[in-house]
Amino acid sequence: MDSLACLNGELMPVEEAKVPVWDRGFLFGDAIYEVFRLYRGSCWLEEPHLARLKRSLESLQIEQFDFGRLVERIQRTISASRIQEGTVYVHITRGVAPRAHAFPDPPVPPTELIIVRTYNDAATAKLRAQGVGVISQPDLRWKRCDIKSTNLLANVLALEAAKRKGCAEAVLVDAEGRVTEATHSSVVWVRDGWLQGTPDGTGILPGTTRGLILRLANEIGISFASATVTLPELIAADEVLLVGTTIEVLPVVKIDDTPIGNGQPGPVARRLQDAYRKAVEDWLAPEPV
Repeated sequence: MDSLACLNGELMPVEEAKVPVWDRGFLFGDAIYEVFRLYRGSCWLEEPHLARLKRSLESLQIEQFDFGRLVERIQRTISASRIQEGTVYVHITRGVAPRAHAFPDPPVPPTELIIVRTYNDAATAKLRAQGVGVISQPDLRWKRCDIKSTNLLANVLALEAAKRKGCAEAVLVDAEGRVTEATHSSVVWVRDGWLQGTPDGTGILPGTTRGLILRLANEIGISFASATVTLPELIAADEVLLVGTTIEVLPVVKIDDTPIGNGQPGPVARRLQDAYRKAVEDWLAPEPV
């Protein structure tokens, strides 16, 4: 099958999964989500993804949630789907209650949705080989981007602007002129031999793939430093990369029609791509007998 849903513990075709109109995720965006990558039927970076999901739940004060049961349901859905190469989407809302801004009192059971579906990496693999163009857009998101909330309208509008320009992503620039991240990926760059990225904080999502990339960079001898850059400084960087769950390590070769470096994926991008693939292969390798 191409996809399978698990809604509040019940397995069903995705097309049959429905929530009531009073669900607070539908009404208010009172919800969080997480996306995992499946390689050969196993969740890549499962622990950091689950840790971020738990932080998001705590930040939104979604309580009375059985996290152990969620993990069991994720594994059961993956197994039942028989999907080997794909994604796992987890979506949790505060639950169903008559519309009112305040939290339901007493609390109601959270709504829990898990969707496992196939993912074909072929098109993205071509982009990783050749690099992509991006555009810049103002960062209009809310002030708690460290929470993986479903409130994504600003991201949606910025990415649509990129698509209409024939670009793969939009790099976001805050009111002070500083680059934060992209609409659904993290941004890192290379200057003077250093890999750099926006400092952690409420203005960016703590990316699980970014965390892996920083560890891999250290292992292969590439130093990292937190830094802030303006858009002109980013365009002047030696290399710019997008990193994320499905794109992995994606070189940026132009921003707003201006080439980055020589307009081709650079050596740091290639080294990190190789390190990423090796990390996945090592993780998938069978245990020695």
